[in-house]
Amino acid sequence: MAHDDHSHAPPSHAPADAHDDGHGGHGHDERATATIAPAPNPPPPGAEDSPNRAAPPRPGADAGGTLRSGDGILRPISESEYFSTLPGAEDVVSAHIDEYFNQPLDLFPFWETGRKPDRFHVLFARQIEERFPIDRDLRGRIHSYGRRVFRALMVHIGIKRLNQTLALVAFALLASLGPTWFAGWVGSAQTGALLAGGAMLVVVGLWWAVQAILFVQYRFRLENDSYELSREVVQRTRELQNLFTSARAMADQAETQFQMDGKGWGKRAMYLTRLTMWLGARMEYLEKYVQMELWRIRRERYWTRWLQRIATPLILIVWAVLFALEPAPADAAWFRGLQGLAGVLALVVSWVSYVRWRTPMEAIQDKLGVEGWVRYASLDVDNSVADQVRRDKERLVEYRALTRGR
Repeated sequence: MAHDDHSHAPPSHAPADAHDDGHGGHGHDERATATIAPAPNPPPPGAEDSPNRAAPPRPGADAGGTLRSGDGILRPISESEYFSTLPGAEDVVSAHIDEYFNQPLDLFPFWETGRKPDRFHVLFARQIEERFPIDRDLRGRIHSYGRRVFRALMVHIGIKRLNQTLALVAFALLASLGPTWFAGWVGSAQTGALLAGGAMLVVVGLWWAVQAILFVQYRFRLENDSYELSREVVQRTRELQNLFTSARAMADQAETQFQMDGKGWGKRAMYLTRLTMWLGARMEYLEKYVQMELWRIRRERYWTRWLQRIATPLILIVWAVLFALEPAPADAAWFRGLQGLAGVLALVVSWVSYVRWRTPMEAIQDKLGVEGWVRYASLDVDNSVADQVRRDKERLVEYRALTRGR
């Protein structure tokens, strides 16, 4: 839309030539042999490709109080400036709008050097950051949410493997030293061996209880963080929906303010139409950013599951090898029995620790409650703008019909 205002070269009345510079004719194309002239339809101010283009900050980084002052955005938009008619207010909002509509996509990302290129989610996040700096605060919270989920996931799987290791070590100690300890209390080696076997079962119960309690805390933390993020997203999307609805309505309501100023009304309507489309784009890319962060969480969970598939049996195998090398006492009957029991319980603990208490992704999805968000598709941006054009065209035709009848 903004490109319609650009200056165009005046039409030439010279006769057609076989050398038509490759613009619409059938002759030789001089562009293949001559230096390419500047485009007759240049980008608006601030949208030209810059050799010293600065890289946008990484997601979650604090970029300070100003918003890209080098590109004409000096400060955030206050709520009253969206529809203000004060001098300069419209320019502030239009500068933000130009960040999206008139920002050329860098096909050779400027933040890549000779080192390994950025991952695509980093590339995509920085493109969004460059086009919508106004929503940096909410994107920062979304990014922080994703990192908190990942850190909680790493702590969770670390504790699971630690508890597995501690349980296996307890089994080995009870099988090797337990009968001697308990025999000193009860005075019988056989009874001490039986008590050592019972103590192994107690260890299994304690291990289960501790792991279940820690998992409840882990799940509660995930649900609480998801709920808090959902509340903030709902608040922002409803604000954008209200601004979108107001911008649609004001394009018609402004007629009463410009009854004798057609150009002024047209300029104001053009701004409100651009604002309408930009507000829709903000909501669209906000959804895309959330989708990207959730995709990243699922990818990280996928790889951590592979990490557990390797770490869980590895811990069990190392423990089994070291335990098998343990020298047996003189009376080895009870030791081999306890050793076999410890091996069975170690296998059960290792298997259960892998298949149970997994990260509850369904809990995250339920607590985010995306069905309560205002979605981009519900704005119906294309039909909203097209309906405005349709009504203007109908009114124009009706006006012409009335003037002809006079």
